[in-house]
Amino acid sequence: MPFIDVKRLSVHDPVQQSHLVANITFSLHRQRCLAVIGESGSGKSTIAKTLIGLISPSLKVDGEIIFDGEKLTTQTVKGWRGKRIGFISQDAMNAFNPIETIGHQMIETFHQHLGLRGKEGELHAIAGLESVHLKNPYQLMKTYPYELSGGMLQRVMIAITMMLSPDVIIADEPTASLDAYNRREVIMQLQRMKEETGAALIVISHDLGVVQAIADELLVMHQGVMLEHGSAAKIFTSPQHPQTKHLLETRLRLSKPLEALRQQNRMEAAPC
Repeated sequence: MPFIDVKRLSVHDPVQQSHLVANITFSLHRQRCLAVIGESGSGKSTIAKTLIGLISPSLKVDGEIIFDGEKLTTQTVKGWRGKRIGFISQDAMNAFNPIETIGHQMIETFHQHLGLRGKEGELHAIAGLESVHLKNPYQLMKTYPYELSGGMLQRVMIAITMMLSPDVIIADEPTASLDAYNRREVIMQLQRMKEETGAALIVISHDLGVVQAIADELLVMHQGVMLEHGSAAKIFTSPQHPQTKHLLETRLRLSKPLEALRQQNRMEAAPC
């Protein structure tokens, strides 16, 4: 039985009289990763926000979202967000309160969702920071969000999600604006979450390198419509829809100069 079962999901904007996404259907089992790809404005983030219950109340949502055998409603998803449904935002800087320390925000989150207090919550936070290989966790707990880089904040967000051990993790552009090293680190942490917690993972991304590294299944979006859905390996090697072929060819062509530069840098850095 699928852990997540989405049936005929549509999101309609009554003001603009348009569908943001239309008739989206897919299912996902535990310890599997579904990547959702498509051009900007294709509806990728709308799907993520709908699943996590962060869609604007002005929009009309139709269809069904079955989560662990239970139909999601506005109230149930609010109750499950954080503990059972983890969300990693693409905008790490704005995901944190700028006037509270990182440690305070982590401990408050663990108190709210896990009931941990005081020293117990602090130790849980430190263990999370260590799990994503952030140095000097005690000192890091005392810092404010603006004192950390986007990559570090992204890893803090992943640490919080990991320590909550959710059943499903939704990551919206988790590697956006990160350098090559931090992208690799984030991919490794997402893989670890899937393998160690048994979570189902949904990754929204335009980065085909990330998608190829982590996805078991692929859902291709275009102008709010699902073009293809199936094995990631099969779609990458034998895309069926012309728009999918165009998307993959364009992304891979754009990434070739960067990959060539990376290879050159590796060769120059290699010891003689």
